[in-house]
Amino acid sequence: MVTVSAFKDGFTALRANPILLVAGLLIGAGSQLQYVDHLIESPLLSAGVSLTWLIVFPFVLGGFLGIAQDAIDGTDASLTRFFAAARTHYHRLLLATVVFVLLVFGTAIGLGFIGFILGVGSMALAAVNEMAAFAAGVVSLLIWLVSILVVIMFVQFYDTAIVIEDESVADSFWRSVGLVRSNLKSVAGFSLVWLLLMNAFFLPEYLLWVTMAEPGPADVLPIDLGIPIAVLLPIGIAISAVGFAYFYTVYTAYYLRLIAVSPAVPE
Repeated sequence: MVTVSAFKDGFTALRANPILLVAGLLIGAGSQLQYVDHLIESPLLSAGVSLTWLIVFPFVLGGFLGIAQDAIDGTDASLTRFFAAARTHYHRLLLATVVFVLLVFGTAIGLGFIGFILGVGSMALAAVNEMAAFAAGVVSLLIWLVSILVVIMFVQFYDTAIVIEDESVADSFWRSVGLVRSNLKSVAGFSLVWLLLMNAFFLPEYLLWVTMAEPGPADVLPIDLGIPIAVLLPIGIAISAVGFAYFYTVYTAYYLRLIAVSPAVPE
């Protein structure tokens, strides 16, 4: 029920506050920088642009979460509020984002090492039973993937904890873990629905990537779309702007409903 209400809250807030689309446009434009190497011939410049976006993204995200909260609460969501929230929370969000990435990659590498050891065992098993070895490999891969997703699920609310509850970097992760532990069924359901719907919405953007990727689209799709990159990029930006604005407003709405039934842990 909380999940359904959050999606409704997101739609209502977005419809009443078009400023969210403006903020979403910043995120949408930044998300398309992954394709900049198709427009420029310098790999170094392309890498520099992508790195710049990674540094800027926490600023934009902090501002967006700030005005999304205002829009959901029914107060005035404005660009002034956007930049105020972005400046206030930027440094903590930047550091927390680095910690989040290291945590996820560290988990992936650590579990990958364990999987490598199990893979060696599977190779030995293959000498006895190839089907059993294949099944063991598939199970190991699934465990690796699910474990990473579980880690992401437990720490995913670090950004909203910083912006909405003004938590420190360390406390934001503990707050996220505590909320998920207390509402595991609800969070798992929301995360699954949110992820599936967002990926479905961004399917056209995925087709954009396929169209621009090497090898050419004719090798991947049954037909060559024949759309120039200069046209595809604005389409991708528009799709990303609407998608990020809506789904991150829903994400904020869900967090607000979550903390309403899960008060902060007393210090």
